[in-house]
Amino acid sequence: MKKTIILILAITLLSSVFAYGDINTAYRQGFVEGYLMESIDGRLEIETYEGEFYSIRIADDAMYTIDSYFVNASNFMPGMEIYADLQGRRVVSVEGYSTSSLGYIPPGSKIRTGRIKNIDRNQLVLELANGEEVTYFTMPGTIALKNGKNVSLDTLYEGDKVKLYFDEIDTDIISRISIEGDSVRIKGLYKAELNFVDRYSDKITISNVQKLSNGKWKDVTHSMTIPYNKDFPLYIGGHEIPYDNLKYYRGKTVYLASKDSFGKDKVERMVIQNQYESTYSDKIEDINWFTGGFELSNNRNINFDEGTIVIKNDRLVDTYALNPNSDVFVVADGRGMESNADIVYVLNEDINNSNIGQSYIYAGRMDRIVEDRLELKDFFVLEENDWQSFDDEKELFFDNDTDIYDLTNNKKLSLEEFYSGNYAVDEDSSYARRRNLKDWHGYIYTDGDRISAIMVQKNMDSLLRQRVTNGLIASAPEEDNLVGWKTKITNARDWSSNKSQWMEKNSNISINLEEALLIKEGKQIEPYELKAGDRIYTVRDDFYSKILIVK
Repeated sequence: MKKTIILILAITLLSSVFAYGDINTAYRQGFVEGYLMESIDGRLEIETYEGEFYSIRIADDAMYTIDSYFVNASNFMPGMEIYADLQGRRVVSVEGYSTSSLGYIPPGSKIRTGRIKNIDRNQLVLELANGEEVTYFTMPGTIALKNGKNVSLDTLYEGDKVKLYFDEIDTDIISRISIEGDSVRIKGLYKAELNFVDRYSDKITISNVQKLSNGKWKDVTHSMTIPYNKDFPLYIGGHEIPYDNLKYYRGKTVYLASKDSFGKDKVERMVIQNQYESTYSDKIEDINWFTGGFELSNNRNINFDEGTIVIKNDRLVDTYALNPNSDVFVVADGRGMESNADIVYVLNEDINNSNIGQSYIYAGRMDRIVEDRLELKDFFVLEENDWQSFDDEKELFFDNDTDIYDLTNNKKLSLEEFYSGNYAVDEDSSYARRRNLKDWHGYIYTDGDRISAIMVQKNMDSLLRQRVTNGLIASAPEEDNLVGWKTKITNARDWSSNKSQWMEKNSNISINLEEALLIKEGKQIEPYELKAGDRIYTVRDDFYSKILIVK
């Protein structure tokens, strides 16, 4: 009886992960597209890009193609991206898309403070308080500090506020960088009606407050009073206006980007809606810097200006951070074919924050392990959010600071346990055959060719089923008696290999962390060390996270 109750609870818990879509919506639009959940056998089990699940009957004479080639239903594997045509209440054709397998001064006396405008390997373009842009250079010995802790240079983002220290008066070589903490990050994007302006305390009162969540405006409160920052220009319809005139726009819709200021929200950027709102989630095809506009892949042309709120990696950046092929969520203001971008939210995310970083994720079979290195065979590398396969060998190095975890036996390994164990064997030897020993597989997070953390297991996972997702931890992870550590991700996006862009989810998604390699600041961490608001990049097999990096 106990086992039956536990099974029912487990099924109930897991089923709560899924958001089942209205099947009539799919029938009306005549198609459905997303990720194949189960092998095709009379019914099509699919998760849409928005995170909704459908189970639809397949016609007996349905056609099947992969990359425009006719195939059998058995060629479709769970995890594939597919597009299905519907007639009535049946699937009449399924198209799949394959992916690649994958003078001297005292040291530190010269100081410059500003915001990072551009990062190009060892070059940092800093925007100073007077608006001047100056290029400085890092060196291998440059020290980076954040929240009092020593961090690597690849933790830098465009938009970060920094303080640079130099050891000589006439040098542009940085000796030390102090990085502002998480207060630099955007805490929320709001849309509201402007009610009252208090110019003496620089506060505004707004009503009908909505917050951008999962690509939609969602109600959060009826009214709130919030301070604002006058250091940035105020715009409406592409024109700058003085803050003294803000009181005349009472009753108008405003868009606000807020930051955390001593534990409370403060408006960092504000723009006033001029006409009518339109939203787009698409890819930038081209940018005309002369006219100040970009074209989306849907052929929509949108203007931008100095008042446009541009957010990338949860940081305010200027418009020059935009580039063709950026996946963006745009809140546009206008009518007809004339519109101006009030907000551009860049959705792109990768393993590395910039080209300073040289981190990689590998998956593969460990063919040889010695005291300070291992050799991978038939391995995969996560490249631009897709697994790329290689049929040769790759040598990687480890050391006393490498984190090693045996997932099969659920234990952390010492260096000696790792290289002296049977994690890589000569499979053709009599010793291995008599003991039925096989090479183990690993997920590996590296800094260049140095292994920062590795998780090993007996069997290789199906990489085809896996997809890359980014977003924010919605709530602190909790340990469930049935499934272990789990959490929810909000503002989530899945990478679509077929469309080569990030696809936004329209609801929170749940992930399990029990079998995941969790990385923060280059080190392996435990699930309880994650916290709400952490930006993450994860490789997951549906509900189960395999690799998760805190950004």
